[in-house]
Parts: sequence; C-alpha cells; structure tokens
Amino acid sequence: MYDEKYWNETYYKDVEKSKLDFLKDNWMDKYKKIICSVQNKKAIDLGCGLGQDTKWLSDNGFNVISCDLSKPALLKLKDFYPEAKTLRFDMTEKLPFDDNSVALINANLSLHYFTMDKTIEIFNEIYRVLEPGGLLIGRMNSDKNNYNNENCIEIEKNFYYDEKYKRHRRLFNKKQFELLSKKWEVVILNEDETVRMGNKKYTWEFIFRK
Repeated sequence: MYDEKYWNETYYKDVEKSKLDFLKDNWMDKYKKIICSVQNKKAIDLGCGLGQDTKWLSDNGFNVISCDLSKPALLKLKDFYPEAKTLRFDMTEKLPFDDNSVALINANLSLHYFTMDKTIEIFNEIYRVLEPGGLLIGRMNSDKNNYNNENCIEIEKNFYYDEKYKRHRRLFNKKQFELLSKKWEVVILNEDETVRMGNKKYTWEFIFRK
C-alpha cells in the first residue's frame, strides 16, 4: 500500500493543525450543472479523506460510497457525516466494483501519488467501473507547484518521494493529461489555484466522460 503510514498518522495531525480549511473548499460548485446531469445517481468518492466531497455529492442527490485507504480517515468522516457509507481498500489494486456499475467517480486530490504506469492502471480501472456516459471528476497537482527541495527525491519525471513526510507526490502537466485521457471525452480540463492547509496550491480540475 502506498504511503499507508503517512495517511494513517501524519496527515491527519497536519489536518487538525490547519483547522480543516479545505472542508470549505466546494470546488465542484462551478461544475454543478454537468455533475448533476448524470441520470443514475450512484457515485464513488475515491480517496474521500474527511468527506467534504461526499457531503457535496450527497447534498446534490447522489448515493455515495466513500472510499479510502486510511481507516482513521473513514472514522473521522463518520464523525462529520454519520450517515456516510464507507469502504476501505487500496486503489492501486483492482477496484471492488462491477463493470459499468457506477455513474460518477470523484477523485479529488487522490490520484497524484503514483508512478505514471500505476496512474494509467488506475484510470483504466475507473473506466471499467463507470457506466457508458459516466463521469470521472477530480483534481490533481499541477507542475506549477514546486517540489524541488532538499526533502524530495525525483524518482521519475514529476514524481517525487518526500523523505521528511515519508510519502510520494506527482505533478501533472497538459501533456500527461493527453496520455491519461486518450479513450475519454474531455469535458473539462482547467488549471486553477486553491489553498490547501493554509498554502497556495495549483491544481488541474477535470471532468472526463466514458
């Protein structure tokens, strides 16, 4: 499992220090018309963290399964949203869902922690699980962020291991998205700026249709 210790321990201590600022980050509001256009309201929140997107989707009529590698994350999510349906698994393995069974998969800041080969595998698994016309929505780190520092080792192009926090991180540019989206219809692909744990962060926002 990728960096499981970090997600189970260090990350949530940092989240508490940041006063949960990103729980207020309703990035999907601007895409509400597109997201809510899907007819089947079965959705997966992949790498759900504390569940801010789970709540948004639920509030907008979706039947959501909140999924994460981290057991502490799912327990904290239940503290915020006791009615949430949760499932723990490692997304680097086969997704535990049937072919063509889900209308929407949300992957908000959860797909930029892997080698490019593994990222492509995960995208292929998401494609398998989505029904025809289904949507993959999410955000991933932009290469406008700077991870070139004394704590980070570049393992492959734009893929780093942070020795201080004991975790991996990947940055993306438009060329890499062209590779990832080859068999998808690209509905939205925007580079944007947000704030995460009190720091400025650049992300790609995307909506792909199967």
